[in-house]
Amino acid sequence: MSGTPLPSGTSDVLAMPASKIPEAIDALVKRRKFSGLVSRIHRDLNSADPARRSMGALALKRLGFPE
Repeated sequence: MSGTPLPSGTSDVLAMPASKIPEAIDALVKRRKFSGLVSRIHRDLNSADPARRSMGALALKRLGFPE
């Protein structure tokens, strides 16, 4: 990815332009960091805070995971 930092958490995924997500996924997989990102998003899904759960679900959806 040229110039755009790779996402490292839920808020990074949500802030990223949709057009950059496929490129980010590819870069994260190549660096073996994609599963770490998904794990951090899953922590938000398991949060007691409904806003964090909602953001986590939206981040996974933006990454292409089904609801």
